[in-house]
Amino acid sequence: MEKSHKILVTGGMGVVGSYIKFGLQLSHTDLDITDLSQVEEVIHREKPSIIIHLAAITDMKLCEENHDLAYKVNAIGTYNIALIAKDVEAKVIYVSTNAVFDGLKNGPYASIDIPRPINVYGHSKYLGELAVLGVNSRNLVVRTSWIFGGGKNKDKKFVGKIMPKLQMSEALSAVSDVYGTPTYGKDLALILEKLVTSDVSGIIHITNSGKASRYDMAMVIKESLGSKSKISPVPLSNFKIIGNTLQNESLDSGKYSMRPWQGALEEYIKTEWK
Repeated sequence: MEKSHKILVTGGMGVVGSYIKFGLQLSHTDLDITDLSQVEEVIHREKPSIIIHLAAITDMKLCEENHDLAYKVNAIGTYNIALIAKDVEAKVIYVSTNAVFDGLKNGPYASIDIPRPINVYGHSKYLGELAVLGVNSRNLVVRTSWIFGGGKNKDKKFVGKIMPKLQMSEALSAVSDVYGTPTYGKDLALILEKLVTSDVSGIIHITNSGKASRYDMAMVIKESLGSKSKISPVPLSNFKIIGNTLQNESLDSGKYSMRPWQGALEEYIKTEWK
C-alpha cells in the first residue's frame, strides 16, 4: 500500500473490519456517524485520503422493527461521512448490500441492474449509496452478499448460529429455496485493500464466486467438521420472518469475483472455528 494514503475505517470492530489490518480503525465508541458534528471533528482532525465506510445496521429484523434507527444510521450516517469526506478531499469506499435489489431476477444481479429494495434494510442502504455517489462522483460503492467471518466472538449470522448445533451433531433445518453469494469477510478485506490504491469509482460487486442456499452452506460446514448432524432442506415459508426476504440474493461480481465460496467457507471453519 502506498504510504501517501491515510486510511480511516468506520465500523472497524465489525466482521469485515476485523480483517482489515491497515488504517485507523474506528468503532461506534470512537465515532458516532449519526452525529454530524462528531463526524466533522474526527475527519477534519485525521484528514484521511480514503475512508472505508463499513459502519451500518445489518440486522434485517432490527431494521424492520426500528425504521428510524435504520435510516438514521444507514442513510443519514452515511451521508454525514460522504459530506465531510468531501471537505478534506477524501474518497469514500462504501460497502453496501445485495438487499438493494428486489430478488426477482433470474440469475445474479449485475452492478448495472436497477435497484428496487423491498425491505427497510435494503432501502436504507440504497439511500446511503445515493448519498455517497451524489456527494462525490469519485466515491465507490462496493456491494456484497451473505458475509460470513469473524469467528466465535463476532459471527452472529447464519454460520455462527448453526456451528454449535453441527459441532454437537444436532439435527437442524436450513432454507433451500433462497439463494445468495456467500462471501468471506477476509477475502473481501483483501480486495478493499487493493481498491485503496485504485481510481475505481461508481458501483462494483465483490463476492466469492458461485451461488448457494443456506442448506448448501450447511452441508459444506457439516463436511468440514465431520459432523453427523442430519440437515433437512426446507422452504423459507417454514420460518417466521420479519420483513420481506429476497428469493434471489446472488450477485455477479464480474472481474472482481473471488475464489469459490465453498473453499473460502471451508478455510473459515478450519482456521477460525478450531
